Formats: sequence, C-alpha cells, structure tokens
Amino acid sequence: MGHTILVTGATGYLGSVLCADLARDNNIIGLFRRLPSKRLQSVAPNVQWKKGDVVEHGCLDCIFKQSASGGNPIDYVIHFAAYTDFGEKWQDEYSETNVIGTRNIIESACDAGVKRILFAGSIAALEPLAPGDVLTEKSSTYAPIAYSKSKALGEKLLAQNSHRVPVVVLRLGGVFTDWCELPPLFSVMNLWTRPFIGRMIPGLGISGFPYIHRRDVVKIVRKIVESNESLDRFEILFASQSGCTLQRDLFPIIRREYKKSLSIKPINISFFPAKIALHAKYIINTLRNKKTYERAWMLKYVDRPLVVDTSHTQNKLDWKPAPRLHILERLPILMQNFNQHYRVWYNRNTNRNDQRYEYYPD
Repeated sequence: MGHTILVTGATGYLGSVLCADLARDNNIIGLFRRLPSKRLQSVAPNVQWKKGDVVEHGCLDCIFKQSASGGNPIDYVIHFAAYTDFGEKWQDEYSETNVIGTRNIIESACDAGVKRILFAGSIAALEPLAPGDVLTEKSSTYAPIAYSKSKALGEKLLAQNSHRVPVVVLRLGGVFTDWCELPPLFSVMNLWTRPFIGRMIPGLGISGFPYIHRRDVVKIVRKIVESNESLDRFEILFASQSGCTLQRDLFPIIRREYKKSLSIKPINISFFPAKIALHAKYIINTLRNKKTYERAWMLKYVDRPLVVDTSHTQNKLDWKPAPRLHILERLPILMQNFNQHYRVWYNRNTNRNDQRYEYYPD
C-alpha cells in the first residue's frame, strides 16, 4: 500500500488534512501532541496515531524502529510540526519545537534510512525586496524576527545534513481554505466589513504576500513524493501562487461581497495612528484574554509586499496551483461563508488563531 509516511504535527491545520488525504493510498503514521478529533479519526481511519513530541528524540526513534520491525520502514517524513507566535521576540518553544525538534527528526531519519524529509518552511520568513525585484527559491530566509529565525535555523540544519538524508524545504505562502482559517486574512475580513473604520488601510494598500489554497498544498506534497527520484538531495521549493496578492486587491471584493452599499474606496492612514490603534487593540485583547494577530511591529512591513517567482518549482515538479483556487477567485466563496454561517466561520478562525485548530475537510 503505497509508502510509509510519518507526518509530524498530525492534528494541526496542515498535518491533519495531509493525513486524511495521504492515508487513502499510503501507510500513514500521525505524530501528535493534541489528540485527533473524532471527525479526523473518522475520515482517516487507517492512520496510525502516535502521541509524542518531536522534542523527544527517544520517542521518534521508537516510532521508526516499531514501524521497521512491523515490516513497514518509514520512507518519508513530512515535518510540519512547528511553533508560531505573533510576537517579535524569541520564545523558548522556538528552540524546542522548531530547532531541536528538527534536529531530532534529522537524526532519527538518518538512522532509519529515510528517502526524504519534507520540511514546512514559510515565504513569510523571507525579507521583502526592493520594488521590481522578486523572491525566488534561492532567496535567503530573514532572521531578525523570531519565527523567521527559527525557520532559518531549521533550513540550515537540513542543508548541513542533506548529504545524509535528502531534503525538500517547502516554503509555503498564506494557506487558506474556503472558511479562511488564515490569521492575517481573518483579521482584515473582520475589519473591512465594518462601515467606516473598515475603510482604513495602513499605508498605500500595497502590502501583501502570495496565497495558496490548502487543497493545492496537498497536491504539491503528493507531487513531491511522486517526483522524489528526480529531485536533488537538497531542494527549496515554493508552494504558492506566483506573484503577490495585495491588500488593495482584496479590499474591494471583501467590502462588495459583504454588503453592496459599502464604499469600496479605502482611507489610507499613516503609520503613527495605525501604531496607536494596534497597541490599544493588543492591550484590550490581552485584558480580555484574547489573542491578537496584528502587532505594531508588523507595520515596518507595510507597503513592502512579498513578491515571488515560482517558475523553478513549477518546472521542477510539472505542477502549478489550480487557477480556480486563486485567492481572488475564491474570495466570494469565503465571503459567502462569512455572511451565511458567521458563527461557524468565526469559531473556526478563532480556533486556528489561538492554535486550537479542529479538523474540518476542505
């Protein structure tokens, strides 16, 4: 039955959908810290669920050895377990999960003779370039922000050990579903559906990054496994649409689809009032014990879009994202769910925002 694949972060936003899809024709071992929901277990009945943590090297070794002794040595590791925080400062869990956990995966995979590790990188960990320049798979990660630094360290470890075990670093764009479930998009959808304050955009509205629908993430992961023999020992690939989707592209669609009477002409505000507003929101939400995605430090990236050229990845894999799943094509469907099922929409996005994700199929 296909390959034996270990998926870390198996009950998370991406790990869960990969387990559900890949288990149709592969032997999947799902490593989790948070129990899989009944919904996830029901759609992926053949997954072998293993409770553990990538920080525990002994736990990983045990899983690899048990699988081999049962006649199914692990062929691939999809390492999507990661810690993320919306703050700018380094947290201990960055070291533990993102750095030490990646090192442990490398060691266990090397000892077990794994064919390849697939590591979840992030386009958001790259530094925006000057206008007119584009980011490619050769662009270096940007280390000053804590999350970016942890991803850069993970990529460095994998590159240093790629002579021992082949690696693909899959740098993901903003991954969304038809229910949104992407914190920065969730934030602007909530804001821009308000009558007056919803017209306000920091800067010129040319902030942005490339998106990718979660269904396309599943497809590119499958393509990487299928193309393993033709890939170099160390590959960096992009999982996103090419180019960049700007706030000014999203704004009129969100406003119009929410209520046709709303003005689609934005009010561009300067950094100073935006900074005060973000500080105030963070303080209020903290007092209410709510997580806040938007932070004042993010304003330094206003009007500095992350523009990517994905042609290398598309040519290497003979793959490209489905045009019908482009964020601008899909946004009316997201807004339909927002309008007609707001309570469910809000709960799903809040759970993702608070890192309490519950699996729902696409």
